[in-house]
Amino acid sequence: PNGLPKTSPVFAQARIIVKGCGNSPLALRIAGGMLRSRNRNWTLSSPAWKLLVEQCRTSLEEASKIRSFANSVQRLIDLSFATVLDLKFRSCLRQCFVAFAMVFHDTDSLKVGKGISRSVVIRLFAIVSSIEDGLPQPPLTPEDVADQMEDAALILDTLETMNLVQRAGHGVSKSSAMSMMKDTGGLDTSNNSSNHRCYSMHESIKAIAEEMAKRKTEAFAPVYDEFNSFVPKTEAVPESAVPPFLFDEYMVMMLTGEIANMAESVQESLYDRLNIEEYITENMPLHLIRAKMAKKAAGFLIDQDFCKRRVIALGPIEATRRHVSDLIDLRRAHATKNAPKSSELDFDIVEVIQGGSACIIDEVLRQSDDSPKSISIAICLSTMGEGLIKARQPREASQRLDEAATLYRELLGKVHVDVARAVNSVAKSLVKINETRAALVQFGEASSAYEECNSSHHFDSIANLQGMANLFVTSGDFQAATALYENVINRKQSVHGESSVATAKTINDYAVILAKNGRMDDALARYEMARATYEKALNGLPPSMSWLNHGESAAKCGFDMALINLNIASIKSKKGDTNGAINSYEKGVQGLRKYKDDLDMAGDEAGKNKNSSHMRHLVSALGRIGSLKLKLGDKNGALEAYAALFLEVDNESPMASRLEKAKAHIKCATIYRQSGEREDNKHAILHLREAL
Repeated sequence: PNGLPKTSPVFAQARIIVKGCGNSPLALRIAGGMLRSRNRNWTLSSPAWKLLVEQCRTSLEEASKIRSFANSVQRLIDLSFATVLDLKFRSCLRQCFVAFAMVFHDTDSLKVGKGISRSVVIRLFAIVSSIEDGLPQPPLTPEDVADQMEDAALILDTLETMNLVQRAGHGVSKSSAMSMMKDTGGLDTSNNSSNHRCYSMHESIKAIAEEMAKRKTEAFAPVYDEFNSFVPKTEAVPESAVPPFLFDEYMVMMLTGEIANMAESVQESLYDRLNIEEYITENMPLHLIRAKMAKKAAGFLIDQDFCKRRVIALGPIEATRRHVSDLIDLRRAHATKNAPKSSELDFDIVEVIQGGSACIIDEVLRQSDDSPKSISIAICLSTMGEGLIKARQPREASQRLDEAATLYRELLGKVHVDVARAVNSVAKSLVKINETRAALVQFGEASSAYEECNSSHHFDSIANLQGMANLFVTSGDFQAATALYENVINRKQSVHGESSVATAKTINDYAVILAKNGRMDDALARYEMARATYEKALNGLPPSMSWLNHGESAAKCGFDMALINLNIASIKSKKGDTNGAINSYEKGVQGLRKYKDDLDMAGDEAGKNKNSSHMRHLVSALGRIGSLKLKLGDKNGALEAYAALFLEVDNESPMASRLEKAKAHIKCATIYRQSGEREDNKHAILHLREAL
């Protein structure tokens, strides 16, 4: 556009850079950040420019071999660090870059785009930049901390210049800390505006940083290969048994304890302190759980002072939601403990969940400005109740949900959709504790509320009816269940269409419930109806069409149909219809194989995973086909089925599949032995050896 001739060196080399970046705007942005961070007045003879051009040539060569530019961004990031001449600063930059991704990757602030406050990032970088020989060097005085945090600020600014971290899209006015300062009259406009920044990381760059964290080299340095033009073989960093990088432990060190207190004395502004307080109340239990300090995390979650700080910093609804999430994560961490009992897991998880849930709700009620009867309180109670169900505490959940529903009724009246939803939640919690009669009453009340709100065809209303129908089946009232399921199916048909996936799934759900309760004839009829509805829904769709209504993939619908065929086969087998059972099993096997092929075509690793559900169903179905054909006297057909089974099972298959294979070998041995031929006896012995 500026009249630059296409034969000029600048044009030619710029073209190489664009192509070597795979025409990726993100890769080009990183390349530009690298040049800007080295020297704003670079020329064609600058070392950074030469390295960039050479690496892009190498990336083009790699792309021509692997038919992809998948590695181009990764190599540009490594090149950006390689152009930093100071080796110690280079290592600090790389470690802090990886630490940002690993520590903040699943925090809510990063997920929603709010970003991480500069004061929080500086604390993390201060401890990470002090690491020597795999261990952080604790500062001795506040002056040492001040020096480390000054270095950390320089590292953060450099990473921003290199376009490896970026300022979050939310403005200063959106900051919670800023709002709190305004509310308290403590807003200091004299503060440097850079202190009010929040930072995030592009998802693709974050994924690359997480991959870098897996490197077994000092400071996550790249290993030598022929496509890293900036790493001479003689200077390559060897892989070694480097100590693990304790990302979350380092974050915890800078948020609580002696070092954190010294850091607080350095970060004197009210804004910095409020940001740190907000981050601690939001994420401290999360970091403790990930750092395998579960007992300490439990202490925070049942501590009244921490709950008070959390509600003040985050507000009642967000504080409750965050507390629920932490309690669920803590329960998972406690449940996955290994056989050797760890002192960090030596606590009563049920007591912690009950105590933590009560503590946060009590604090929310204590701090409620207006009165304990408000929509905010109802939302908090409902959130806590739903969380307690996930944490396997149904009785406490039922109590909280009932309190929420009562509050909703008082505030909104009985005829309101939110009241109906709250009552439905109470009903589901009562089902968990086997309070069938009480649950049916609550389902009925929710249904009436939906009807009076003219919301009978709303998704939640239909789900409520289906929950009630399931409960009638479980309690043995099949007449009421049938009427309700017919109602549910009719509503699904009117909303989604008669030949829709949603309708087919509902009919299938009803069939599953009937089968579990021994109503085999009714279940068989419903399974066949569900299969026919799926077939109509998929009829005429091209194979390339990947998504149907409700976001269901065509491949997933095919998998559901395969399972329906297997269920039909199982019922027919029990009823003595062996030929019908074999036919349905074979249709199911065909559907499962097609689903596996669809996954392979989509590049989904589940297609190759021997432990995936479709592979387990496939092995089991082939075994059943063999057994049923053997029952009919079709020995050759049985051997063919067992031979197909052998091909699907290997050493990576789950134990159940390998046992199925062993049984199949024994049956093959039996078939061969019964012939009495010498050659067949040899086959029988071979199969028995394989079985062993």
